[in-house]
Amino acid sequence: MSKGQITFWEGNGATQDRVGNILSGGESYDIECKKGDYGFQNDEARSMKLEGVPGPTIMWVYDSPSASKDDDWAKITIIGDISDTVVVSSFNSSANLDNGNVKVESHYKNGLDGKISRIIIEYLG
Repeated sequence: MSKGQITFWEGNGATQDRVGNILSGGESYDIECKKGDYGFQNDEARSMKLEGVPGPTIMWVYDSPSASKDDDWAKITIIGDISDTVVVSSFNSSANLDNGNVKVESHYKNGLDGKISRIIIEYLG
Protein backbone atom coordinates (compact mmCIF):
# COMPACT_ATOMS: atom_id res chain seq x y z
CA MET A 1 0.00 0.00 0.00
CA SER A 2 1.27 3.45 -0.90
CA LYS A 3 2.11 5.80 1.95
CA GLY A 4 1.06 8.85 -0.06
CA GLN A 5 2.89 12.14 -0.20
CA ILE A 6 3.04 15.51 1.52
CA THR A 7 4.04 18.61 -0.42
CA PHE A 8 4.38 22.26 0.61
CA TRP A 9 3.73 25.14 -1.80
CA GLU A 10 4.88 28.72 -2.26
CA GLY A 11 1.38 30.03 -3.03
CA ASN A 12 -1.89 29.69 -1.13
CA GLY A 13 -4.09 26.84 -2.29
CA ALA A 14 -1.12 24.63 -3.31
CA THR A 15 -0.19 26.96 -6.18
CA GLN A 16 3.05 28.38 -7.58
CA ASP A 17 6.26 26.42 -6.95
CA ARG A 18 6.66 23.40 -4.70
CA VAL A 19 8.76 24.16 -1.62
CA GLY A 20 11.19 21.48 -0.44
CA ASN A 21 11.29 17.82 -1.34
CA ILE A 22 8.24 15.57 -1.62
CA LEU A 23 7.78 13.94 1.80
CA SER A 24 6.45 10.40 2.20
CA GLY A 25 3.33 9.84 4.26
CA GLY A 26 3.59 7.30 7.05
CA GLU A 27 6.93 8.80 8.17
CA SER A 28 8.02 11.25 10.88
CA TYR A 29 10.12 14.35 10.17
CA ASP A 30 11.70 17.27 12.02
CA ILE A 31 12.57 19.87 9.38
CA GLU A 32 14.57 23.01 10.11
CA CYS A 33 13.94 25.19 7.06
CA LYS A 34 16.78 27.62 7.86
CA LYS A 35 19.24 24.71 7.64
CA GLY A 36 17.83 23.58 4.28
CA ASP A 37 16.61 20.22 5.62
CA TYR A 38 14.92 18.14 2.88
CA GLY A 39 15.49 20.96 0.39
CA PHE A 40 13.31 23.46 2.27
CA GLN A 41 14.03 27.19 2.33
CA ASN A 42 13.12 29.41 5.25
CA ASP A 43 9.98 31.57 5.03
CA GLU A 44 8.63 30.10 1.77
CA ALA A 45 5.69 27.74 2.37
CA ARG A 46 2.13 29.09 2.38
CA SER A 47 0.09 25.91 1.85
CA MET A 48 0.23 22.11 1.76
CA LYS A 49 -1.15 19.23 -0.28
CA LEU A 50 -1.83 15.81 1.27
CA GLU A 51 -2.24 12.93 -1.18
CA GLY A 52 -3.14 9.46 0.09
CA VAL A 53 -1.50 10.14 3.48
CA PRO A 54 -2.26 7.59 6.21
CA GLY A 55 -3.60 8.55 9.59
CA PRO A 56 -3.20 9.11 12.34
CA THR A 57 -0.62 11.79 11.60
CA ILE A 58 -0.01 15.09 13.40
CA MET A 59 1.89 17.95 11.80
CA TRP A 60 3.03 21.26 13.23
CA VAL A 61 4.30 24.25 11.27
CA TYR A 62 6.00 27.10 13.13
CA ASP A 63 7.12 30.66 12.42
CA SER A 64 9.79 30.09 15.08
CA PRO A 65 12.88 28.03 14.08
CA SER A 66 12.92 26.59 17.63
CA ALA A 67 9.25 25.51 17.39
CA SER A 68 8.21 28.05 20.02
CA LYS A 69 4.49 28.44 20.56
CA ASP A 70 5.04 32.11 21.49
CA ASP A 71 4.84 32.98 17.78
CA ASP A 72 2.53 31.82 14.97
CA TRP A 73 2.01 28.08 14.62
CA ALA A 74 -0.53 25.62 13.28
CA LYS A 75 -1.36 22.00 14.02
CA ILE A 76 -2.73 19.75 11.29
CA THR A 77 -4.27 16.48 12.46
CA ILE A 78 -5.04 13.65 10.05
CA ILE A 79 -7.42 11.35 11.91
CA GLY A 80 -7.83 8.57 9.35
CA ASP A 81 -6.33 7.67 6.00
CA ILE A 82 -6.79 10.24 3.22
CA SER A 83 -8.14 8.42 0.17
CA ASP A 84 -7.64 11.21 -2.36
CA THR A 85 -6.15 14.72 -2.13
CA VAL A 86 -6.66 17.36 0.56
CA VAL A 87 -5.30 20.90 0.20
CA VAL A 88 -4.55 23.02 3.27
CA SER A 89 -4.94 26.36 1.46
CA SER A 90 -3.51 28.49 4.27
CA PHE A 91 -1.91 28.01 7.67
CA ASN A 92 -3.40 31.33 8.91
CA SER A 93 -6.89 30.00 9.65
CA SER A 94 -8.42 26.95 11.28
CA ALA A 95 -10.46 24.55 9.16
CA ASN A 96 -12.10 21.13 9.06
CA LEU A 97 -11.32 19.38 5.76
CA ASP A 98 -12.15 16.02 4.16
CA ASN A 99 -15.43 15.74 6.13
CA GLY A 100 -13.61 16.39 9.42
CA ASN A 101 -10.87 13.83 8.75
CA VAL A 102 -8.27 16.63 8.56
CA LYS A 103 -8.32 19.38 11.19
CA VAL A 104 -6.28 22.58 10.95
CA GLU A 105 -5.82 24.48 14.22
CA SER A 106 -4.20 27.87 13.63
CA HIS A 107 -2.64 30.04 16.36
CA TYR A 108 -2.33 33.44 14.70
CA LYS A 109 -0.09 36.26 15.96
CA ASN A 110 1.00 38.20 12.87
CA GLY A 111 0.69 35.61 10.10
CA LEU A 112 2.22 32.24 9.34
CA ASP A 113 1.83 31.94 5.56
CA GLY A 114 5.20 32.46 3.89
CA LYS A 115 6.98 32.53 7.27
CA ILE A 116 7.41 28.84 8.10
CA SER A 117 10.78 28.02 9.68
CA ARG A 118 10.11 24.62 11.27
CA ILE A 119 7.98 21.63 10.27
CA ILE A 120 7.41 18.64 12.55
CA ILE A 121 5.47 15.60 11.32
CA GLU A 122 4.63 12.63 13.56
CA TYR A 123 3.12 9.50 12.07
CA LEU A 124 1.33 7.68 14.88
CA GLY A 125 0.19 4.55 13.02
